[in-house]
Amino acid sequence: MKKLYTIILCLCLAFTVCGQKIVSFTASDGLSITADVYETFEPSNKYMLLFHQEEYSRGEFQQIAKRLVKLDYNCIAVDLRYGNEVNFINNETAMSAKSGNYAVSMLDCEKDILAAIDYVRSEKPDAELFIMGSSFSASLCLKVATDSASLFKAVIAYSPGEFFGEMNMADYVKNLKTPLYVASNRTEYSYVSALVKNVATQKKVVFRPEKNTKEHGAKSLWWESEGNESFWLSLLFFLKDFK
Repeated sequence: MKKLYTIILCLCLAFTVCGQKIVSFTASDGLSITADVYETFEPSNKYMLLFHQEEYSRGEFQQIAKRLVKLDYNCIAVDLRYGNEVNFINNETAMSAKSGNYAVSMLDCEKDILAAIDYVRSEKPDAELFIMGSSFSASLCLKVATDSASLFKAVIAYSPGEFFGEMNMADYVKNLKTPLYVASNRTEYSYVSALVKNVATQKKVVFRPEKNTKEHGAKSLWWESEGNESFWLSLLFFLKDFK
């Protein structure tokens, strides 16, 4: 059985040829948001919105988006206004926000997430939306999904936490009804599992890696990250219910 799982994993995560283009759209406060679009080789109605961790850019998802495309998900990796650079990809949105004197707190990034949602819905009104966040943006994804119960097919959160001072996320997300997948490294596991312990959703997976991995956020899915295979396999089992 373990050998079968390994074969399935290798097939699903193999590199695939996919379309990629850079797009821009506007947040509610007028800031221009930059994003990479990865399109499936065959037409698909599933869209995965990808949001990076603090001090990063859409470059966090270069590898991840290409793998998700193989699973039949169109992907949109978004530069949030709170960030910098990763994998040699500069955060264009953050640079625009700085030069334009826009508000750039972690919470202000919710405007960017909502703008990305509006962009997809304008391009593909009948799209099935999935949302994935990393670190502080994982918490924002939980918040947005809680506020809009019927908007998403699922929310995927890597290393969410209490990032927003006066806002208690554990209390806020109790009303979350969207199917939920949460993952973190082992050091963070107790804290993260407590954060989502009381969510209302009928479908919830909280993944705890067997190995003592140390990567934070969606970086745990990178090829070079120790234990990435177990993170991917767990995510695949969660997503198989949305075929």
